[in-house]
Amino acid sequence: MILMLLLAVSLSHIISVSEVKSTKHHHNHHFDVLILTQHWPYTTCLDWEESGSRHKCREITHANWTVHGLWPTQWGKIAPSFCNNSWKFDHDLLKPIMSDMSLYWPDVEMRDQPDSLWTHEWTKHGTCAAQLPETNSEVAYFSKGCELAQENRITDWLEMAGVVPTNNASYTLENVWDAVLNGTGGIRPHIDCVKIDGQAFISEIKVCYSKNFIRVNCDGIKGVGGDMMGKCLRYDSFYYPSSADHEPHVSSSGMIGGIVCTVLALSAVGLAVGYMLFRRSRRRGRGYESL
Repeated sequence: MILMLLLAVSLSHIISVSEVKSTKHHHNHHFDVLILTQHWPYTTCLDWEESGSRHKCREITHANWTVHGLWPTQWGKIAPSFCNNSWKFDHDLLKPIMSDMSLYWPDVEMRDQPDSLWTHEWTKHGTCAAQLPETNSEVAYFSKGCELAQENRITDWLEMAGVVPTNNASYTLENVWDAVLNGTGGIRPHIDCVKIDGQAFISEIKVCYSKNFIRVNCDGIKGVGGDMMGKCLRYDSFYYPSSADHEPHVSSSGMIGGIVCTVLALSAVGLAVGYMLFRRSRRRGRGYESL
């Protein structure tokens, strides 16, 4: 009887602990804002190829800022995500909008898995965005992302401000910030850079939306903030590359300076070698005399 009582108490304790653990692991799927994140394909490609010797990119025939993702987000957090792992990505559902997907939401990185970007974005973010009527299915989610990309023509906004892709010069955050701020109608974005092989490159520009899909300031999202916002604040300037084979331009004055330094260095080496040979001959003479 005592043994049965002990077993009952133990079983009750196990159930209670399981319930607590279940509660702790229950995800909070609510969100406050949606982040439309667009990325620059050449930076994406440079970053991808630098991260692995076998990483390759698809050919970029016409470079534009395109959608990385549409991310439901809680203020100050990187959440929610993976809201329904049983809701799998289905390529066939996107056939009616495939032309828009290829234009506004292409995948630059070549991976072993087909549709790797779209699969990831739907599984991690789309299943959470499905709480809203406008994004309540796979095709609705991706259609909305393409629609918002058309509303946020970042390539055009930057070009109108004189900010164009080039491997011959770098830009400051102020250059890009003012152009995007003008494009959004004064709604504050979030602009990110990434460091590749010791150099900073602009990588992503984020524009935030309310659940009613009205642009709102991105001030509350997790990241680096101040008068301007984003990881580009970490760098005095950064490149906006015009190709995936970025080689920084060296000015003629810099080239001349390099040549002069090289000549001086070689002259110094020559003098040092000559002096060593002279000292050696002197040592030989003294040595011979000493014998």
